[in-house]
Amino acid sequence: MNLMEKVYGSGWAAWCRKHSIALQIGTTISCNIAYLADTGHMRKAVTLSMILLGGTTLYCFFSRRRKINARDLIVITGCNSGLGYSLAMHCRAKGAMVLAGVREIPTAANSNAIEALKNKGVIVHQVDIADEQSVRDFRHKVKELLEERQLVLRALVNNAGVMVFGEFEWQTQKLAEYQVNVNLLGTMRVTRELMPILRENHSRIIVISSHCANESLPGISIYGATKAALLAWTTSLRVEVRKYGIEVVSFIPGGFVEESNIMKRQRLHFDEMRQHMSEEAKEFYGHYFTQYVEYFTMPYLTESRDSVKLSNLTIYETFDNALLNVYPSAIYSEDANMKAFASVCIILAICVAASLQDTPHARCDNGPPPNSLIVDGCNSTPCGFYRGTNLTAHWNFNANADTEKLTVSVKVTILGVTMPYPYPHPNACESLTNSKCPLSKGDHATYNLLMPISKNYPSFRMTIEFSLNDENNNSQVCFKVEGQVTDP
Repeated sequence: MNLMEKVYGSGWAAWCRKHSIALQIGTTISCNIAYLADTGHMRKAVTLSMILLGGTTLYCFFSRRRKINARDLIVITGCNSGLGYSLAMHCRAKGAMVLAGVREIPTAANSNAIEALKNKGVIVHQVDIADEQSVRDFRHKVKELLEERQLVLRALVNNAGVMVFGEFEWQTQKLAEYQVNVNLLGTMRVTRELMPILRENHSRIIVISSHCANESLPGISIYGATKAALLAWTTSLRVEVRKYGIEVVSFIPGGFVEESNIMKRQRLHFDEMRQHMSEEAKEFYGHYFTQYVEYFTMPYLTESRDSVKLSNLTIYETFDNALLNVYPSAIYSEDANMKAFASVCIILAICVAASLQDTPHARCDNGPPPNSLIVDGCNSTPCGFYRGTNLTAHWNFNANADTEKLTVSVKVTILGVTMPYPYPHPNACESLTNSKCPLSKGDHATYNLLMPISKNYPSFRMTIEFSLNDENNNSQVCFKVEGQVTDP
């Protein structure tokens, strides 16, 4: 039991894991809203709040899950150990009926896993997905369960797979065909046999994929090729069968070699490679091959181990999304979620940074510049001053002296001639936020400007000087902005 479960209970911890990405994004946006509000950017804070509300509504709608009940049958292949074993136990614990396909029943290496599955009420049936007759027998077992127990096939989880480590030149044709026949053709074989049942029940097909489908690693080039082919097949199959009410998704669970028996035959595979390696290859690879074998046959990788459920709880939460989401994604992956979160945060940071970018301005001779300045709709000069509209702006400043009142002073310079502008709201104290008059030295305040641009103004390039003056006519903040009067 982890700390969250100890403090809040397993239900709360599971809910947090399920919505962890949304919670992180929501927290990030909320912090930005708080910052915008604190710095006087109220309209941007309100806009971002509406975006957060709308995004939350869409998230809740599209992340809805179906419920699992006792009449749901979930068929999983490759349940001798590792992921398949863990998913079978997980689905059974959630209340579904589970048919676990296993390649071997039983041996000393996996009898504990088989017994553990049966003790939890999981139905175990032998299936070799590389053998046509074995797959047909498996289909009969599925059909028998559905009819006898009045079940509904909720999902087929194509999990069974094999992996052989070794550089491409070392791997024999037999080892290559072995991986292709199980990982690719075996998955197709099971799916094809069960397709009539899948159509009838409007079931979901979950294909266990791998990061190697997109970025294969050295030493497992053939395995990576099978996973890439499987991903391509899944992509096409998804479109083909959607019109029949079948959803197809890929699930990338990440790495857990040390918690499975996927490498327990690796020593035998290396023996086969050595036996069929040419004399030239033996001489060329020599000590490198020996060291390679020693590393990948270390006991912690190849020893048979009693099956235990995978410890990474995120795997189960991601799998539940793949299994139960009303509107499933094409691919489910823990890393994909983190990349999506990172992308959202980066985009959000860029948008907020752009929205908070100061409008270019010049200093005055008679007063300090603002801490920050935003003229709405102006990120570069000259700013557009549109006839018949209001020029809106806000700037943050710190009072440089004790001040009882503030007056707005606006001067316009056109063609080198400077003249005062009769600003209609001279009392600046009425337009302050985050503070109010009187101000003490060092007080932080935000001033909000609303300046009408008359329809009769000529189309001139101009410089506007804004200043907030105290009762002694000393400027507390002052700056100049270049602008162009124009039509909207």
